[in-house]
Formats: sequence, structure tokens, C-alpha cells
Amino acid sequence: MLPGRTDRTMKDTLDWAVARMKEKGYQIRSPVSLTVDPKLSIMGFAKKEGRVHKIVISEWALDSDMLGGLVLHELAHIYFTEKGAYSHRADMLEETLEEVKEKEGLRAKETECLIDAFNHLQNILVDDIVFDVMGGRELEAAQRFFGEWISDRPSGDPVVDTTLLCRNSFAIASLKRRKLFDPKGEMYYRNKAFLSALGDTAEKDFDWLESFLERSDPDLKRKDFREALELYFDRLISLMRGEAKMHDLR
Repeated sequence: MLPGRTDRTMKDTLDWAVARMKEKGYQIRSPVSLTVDPKLSIMGFAKKEGRVHKIVISEWALDSDMLGGLVLHELAHIYFTEKGAYSHRADMLEETLEEVKEKEGLRAKETECLIDAFNHLQNILVDDIVFDVMGGRELEAAQRFFGEWISDRPSGDPVVDTTLLCRNSFAIASLKRRKLFDPKGEMYYRNKAFLSALGDTAEKDFDWLESFLERSDPDLKRKDFREALELYFDRLISLMRGEAKMHDLR
């Protein structure tokens, strides 16, 4: 894609996404910029620099049919940050992780799994906005996108497999939350193969994680959000360490 066309595509996409958000009642009040990082391996992310929220996307994302959805997703993160939502308060994650580390003696790999799981929680909440804003064609692209997240074969490493289980739970919960999940589609069968290979309590563990994410509430008060996050992490730690004890969340 030529530089001039790239700049025009990014400006048009950002303007379109900001306008769509505003039309649906999700007005972004801070300045937002959109830039490309040719070395970026993921599709994109958002960060704050001073007063400006900066959305950074990969070069290959420019040619994706998910470009509009990606920009809407990052704008939704910005919207939650502006609102001061507890899911987007860095201190909330840091405080919870520090307490868990002190209590459980987390290894670096286990900490990465918990951070990944926290990102799933953030993403399922912000995507309430994204799915509200997107049109039919974009919804179809989102369904295909989440279908690619499903793993059907465990690795044999408890930490990696817990990460994959949580990832499968997130993908399916994302579509179930919006009544877009096909209970007899490819995602269902790929996940079923994963759970069968994982064995033991895998189906029960999946049901717990999927339900937790599907029913997550963006409007919880600080104390309730903190308690939910601690229970979520506690469940994942039990899975990573293969512990028999499981805490039944209500």
C-alpha cells in the first residue's frame, strides 16, 4: 500500500470509527491518533502519551477485513479508560497481582497467564461496545475472527494448557454473550476435542471460566470487581498447579 493511501486509509478509518462510537453514545473526549508500526506482530494496541491516546496497528492489519473492528475495539478501551472503569485501572491489576504473588509465590510464566486472563476480561467488557456499534458485515468478520482463537490440542504443560483453556473460554463466551455462538459449529467441536484430550475436570473448568467471562459485569463497584478478579485468578492458579481443590463461584 502506498504511503499516501496508507495515511488516507488510517484517517478515514479513525474518523469513521470515532463517528460510529459517538452515534451510539460512546463519545471519546481525548485526542486520538492512529499510527502504523511495521515491526508489530500483533494487530494493534492503544497507549496513552500525555493527553493523547495513541492507537498503534501493524502494517498487515491495514489489509485485514477486521481493520474497522480493530480500531473500534481500541477506541472502546480508550472509552473505558476515560470512564475510570476498574477493569482499566492499572493499579487494580498491580495490587491484585502483588497480593497473589505474595500469597502464592507465582512464577513468571504463571504471572503471564494471569495477565493474559485479565486481558480477556478487559476485552470481553469493551467488546460490548464494539458489538453494539458494528454492522452485519463486521459481525460476520468477528465471528470468523473468534473462530480462529480455538485450540483443539493441549500441549501437556499445565500453565500453557490453562492459558489455552482460558483463551477458548474467552472466544466462545464472546460470541455467547452476543447470542452469536453456533452450538454445533466448528468452534464447538474444536473446543470439545481440546477438553476431551485435556481430560479429568476439563469440561467443568471450561464451563466455569466461560460462564465467568460471559456474565462479567462492567459496572461492578471496586470491592466487588476486586473480589471477582481474585476468585478468577484463584481458579486459574488451581488449574495451572493441577490442584484438586476447586472453589465453587456463585
